[in-house]
Amino acid sequence: MLRAQTSGVQINRLDDDSRIKTMGLTATAGLDLLYDDNVYRVDDRVEDPTDDLIVTPWVELAYGKPIGRHDLLLRGRLGYDRFISEGQRSKLRIDTEAKAVIRFGATCSITPLASYRQQRADYGDLNQQTENLQRFTTFGADLNCERPGLFPVASYRRDMARNDDAFDYADQTSDSFLGGIGYHKPSLGTITAFYERVNSDRRTLGIENRINSWGLKFQRSVSPITQVDAELRWLDVASDSAAVGSYDGLGWDVSLSSSILPRLKLTATTQRDIVNDSLIASGFAIRTRHRLEGEFAISELTSAGLYAELERRKFRQDAALRPFSIMADRNRRFGGTLKRKLSDRADVVLDAQHYVRRTDTSVANFSGTQVTLGAALRF
Repeated sequence: MLRAQTSGVQINRLDDDSRIKTMGLTATAGLDLLYDDNVYRVDDRVEDPTDDLIVTPWVELAYGKPIGRHDLLLRGRLGYDRFISEGQRSKLRIDTEAKAVIRFGATCSITPLASYRQQRADYGDLNQQTENLQRFTTFGADLNCERPGLFPVASYRRDMARNDDAFDYADQTSDSFLGGIGYHKPSLGTITAFYERVNSDRRTLGIENRINSWGLKFQRSVSPITQVDAELRWLDVASDSAAVGSYDGLGWDVSLSSSILPRLKLTATTQRDIVNDSLIASGFAIRTRHRLEGEFAISELTSAGLYAELERRKFRQDAALRPFSIMADRNRRFGGTLKRKLSDRADVVLDAQHYVRRTDTSVANFSGTQVTLGAALRF
């Protein structure tokens, strides 16, 4: 028993030493060059699309400070999307986050967090050639006490989405509450049973959507080369608007990753969930998404990957509040990536993808190709 206790102390000390080594101030600067052959997302079968080159210089600062057993983590990225031809689309891009990990007891921690992000909306979401700067703010906290046997989990989060005046119908504030009980056994994995409640308020429209969900989450490393993450939940969605209506059905988020073949990692994911934050629907959207990707390590410094994704959305809305002809859409994306590590401080990434959108009407169909070359340097 004494040997076991001593070993546990040594492991905890090693974990703390490793954690502290990752702290401090780090800075990264980068430049992304994005070529898009359809920046206004027009139907290229009936219109001539406009192409452009978007140049995005960016810088990111990250700071971590250990305070006894606890951690303080800060991160901020600032960039500017500069359209070479369509200059009126140029926008400042901000992505910041602050969180703390407050540890207590043997395995428990509370993680309060706050984040702010702003970016221009894609024309594929707007369905019209009008600029919109979106701003997203999040506050919340997570409780976790994972350990062998039973343990509690809980979280609260407030998400606020704000848009320009022309799209203020999509402004919303969501409050999410989650509570559950988990069970961990090394030979089995981790199983969590939970209940989650989400209240989403669109004050401009006077509509509140409510989601009640009951679910199970399972995580396990089947082997050193295979990882399974699966979440199933029953969704019960209701709205203040009778026109928006309700939805009852199964939701899921399942991911399987495997490296059965040397140097090749395959990942398959499938997901169904409810999206409250939509620039189309006045109510909510039922989203189903499937993705398959593979990454091959050509060498220790170079890797290449391919991916394919299919997403379907069904929109629930009140036409009297937000008239719109689209009730469903389907998005397909196919692409590949090439990554090269130039040194311990520098790397480059090349990504190319083809995207296709089709709706249940002839409105807002489009397709196009994007090619991105990015470089990053860490200081």
